[in-house]
Amino acid sequence: MKTKYILGAVLLLALVVSGCAPAAPAKPAATAVPTEAPMPEKVLVVAAGIQSGESFDILNVSQTMEAHFMVYETLVTIDYDYNFGPGLATSWDISEDGTVWTFHLRESVIFHDGSQFNANVVEWWIEQMKVGSNDYVFEPLTGVNVVDDYTIEMTFNGPYPNLLFNIASSFAGIPSMELFESCGDTFGTTPECTAGTGPFMLEEWAQNDHLTLLQNPDYNWAPEWTGHTGPSNVDKIIVRIIPEDATRTIELEAGNVQFLIDPPLPQELSKYQDNPDFFVAQASDPSVQFIGMNVNFPMLSDIRTRQAIGYAIDRDLILETIYQDIGDVRTTYLPAELGGDKGVAEVALGYDPEKSTALLTEVGWEMGDDGVLVAKTVEGVDADTRFEVTYWTYQQDEYKRLAEVTRKMLSDIGIKADIQLMDNATYSDALHGEDTQLILRYYQWDNNDILEWFLHTKYLPYPNYLGLSDPAIDAMLDDANYDTAEWADRDTKYIQIHKDLIENWYPWAPIRQRAKVFVGRSTVINFKPIPLKGLYTAVWTVIDLEQ
Repeated sequence: MKTKYILGAVLLLALVVSGCAPAAPAKPAATAVPTEAPMPEKVLVVAAGIQSGESFDILNVSQTMEAHFMVYETLVTIDYDYNFGPGLATSWDISEDGTVWTFHLRESVIFHDGSQFNANVVEWWIEQMKVGSNDYVFEPLTGVNVVDDYTIEMTFNGPYPNLLFNIASSFAGIPSMELFESCGDTFGTTPECTAGTGPFMLEEWAQNDHLTLLQNPDYNWAPEWTGHTGPSNVDKIIVRIIPEDATRTIELEAGNVQFLIDPPLPQELSKYQDNPDFFVAQASDPSVQFIGMNVNFPMLSDIRTRQAIGYAIDRDLILETIYQDIGDVRTTYLPAELGGDKGVAEVALGYDPEKSTALLTEVGWEMGDDGVLVAKTVEGVDADTRFEVTYWTYQQDEYKRLAEVTRKMLSDIGIKADIQLMDNATYSDALHGEDTQLILRYYQWDNNDILEWFLHTKYLPYPNYLGLSDPAIDAMLDDANYDTAEWADRDTKYIQIHKDLIENWYPWAPIRQRAKVFVGRSTVINFKPIPLKGLYTAVWTVIDLEQ
């Protein structure tokens, strides 16, 4: 009872004191602090006509697609000026004899599965490449040495100037070693078994319908030449596969798609070029369209005749009327961005039909009553033979029209070209034979060595289907490709090869360098395609959406 009393007294005293004390001033009501509304997620929806790749197993693909560039990165990159730049390797050194390459790797890079990128991974990747679908990349390799965690040496059996080009390609992406080994044969078939170091991670993949890629939040190693730091600008990319041209454009115009990888036809582009809600962009493509001439076919065996054909082609008219100024006029044999093309235009042939006529007269041709040239004193051609040749090309509408336009230009100088349209397989088979005369064709390759492929004696009769065989040219090609250590020195040698081919042989009359065309909504910003490469990894890193 005593304890209860004391507690009661203390409680009574507390109540009395609190009752006598002045009331405490009321606290002002808390003022709500304004907060910024979260930014909406940036989702870029892209439409493509086809799904080019069937797997994300980058070590064993025969075709790549844009999404591979989003997921995987390469040791070396190609920048906005078509120069080699850093990628997962920050720099590299070459021995004096060109046989040993030392790569210094980027530190603090992690794969999407959390594993580390280092020299051991690169060594493993090289071994996988040597037994995979793209083993050509390291065909001349004789040894690999891991110097330390972020330095690796590669030794080759001779100079290998093509190395940087090959390891910057879309086939040279580096996957996670740990995930590749744990997933085994299922690597690259599901998002759970797909991991690179790229700015995006594969979230969902419905074959031939769509792919969803999420921003890699850890990404902070974009190449320095991009000027970009941190993760990608957009949070998510959805790639929709829409085969029908009309459906893709309908979806773009409705706003359900913001960017087209496969654009409308050239004649349909003007409605987007003149509309502020859209943009149309061009990027150089490594494709060159040309008229090829069999140098051993009697009517075409004199270089002056082949030069006359080159002078007869009005490339500016073709670019304007057939292609609505998409692409660029080409008078040389390589894409303009390649080092082997620099300065070669000074010896190239432009449009000059009067020069064509003069050259044909020199050769011994005379104009017949029906407007077709007739041989009078043409070496290797019977007198009174009419200048009539077969003119092969693809059966697609574009090439049918281009063949018809160029046939008219040849007709204007007295050459009768009989067009024969072929499907791709038939055309290839025909070129393997010995009946090639005049052809309309294109190639797509972003390396000087395309000249070796088509014009070196060792590739007779195919793909050297124009019959050129010149020991001096062969020796120059061999020296540039197999005895030259530095890419820049190789370019210098190819410039001379290129000039010699035009001045001393002229097997091709080039017409146009094609362009990659992209159409999108004007809300898509910071779109910077890479020359000859197009939608490279860096493009997806820096592309953005206005909000």
